[in-house]
Amino acid sequence: MDQTMDQTNEYQWYALYTASRAEKKVKERFEKENITHYLPLREVTRVWSDRKKIVTVPVINGYIFVRITPDDIRKVKQMPGVVQFVRDKGTPAIIPESQMRNMQLMVDKSTEEVEFTMEDIQPGISVRIKQGELEGVYGELVEIRGKYKVVVRLDTFGCAMTTVAISTIEKI
Repeated sequence: MDQTMDQTNEYQWYALYTASRAEKKVKERFEKENITHYLPLREVTRVWSDRKKIVTVPVINGYIFVRITPDDIRKVKQMPGVVQFVRDKGTPAIIPESQMRNMQLMVDKSTEEVEFTMEDIQPGISVRIKQGELEGVYGELVEIRGKYKVVVRLDTFGCAMTTVAISTIEKI
């Protein structure tokens, strides 16, 4: 996707590295500044010697997504807890709106665990989930360790994936 000078007022999604374990604090700062952002979260059970507790943790440790204009890059980069933008060829990498929408749907609606990987996953068959909690998500069907998963790729960033029943998808 080309970035030209006349796009300075156009909102785009970007991924940011955060300081270690600072994702939720950065999220709070973005909320105070009215910066559109997305921090994918999931609940996990943590076990200590004396108790069990369900805690909310980031799906992708050390990252948060923001939807800003190129003019806002400097302001966002200077906020406490933000380390750097994920870059592609030296400039902040833009993540297409459709990919972010599919990832948000997957993370927010899936009853199965959503995994995130930066591995190079081999391309799969293009599919649309036609029923169930993920209805409308577009991705690729891949088989990993004997399980069928729908993968949503984020340009220059990685893949979100979750297990699906074959009967819920259709080829596109």
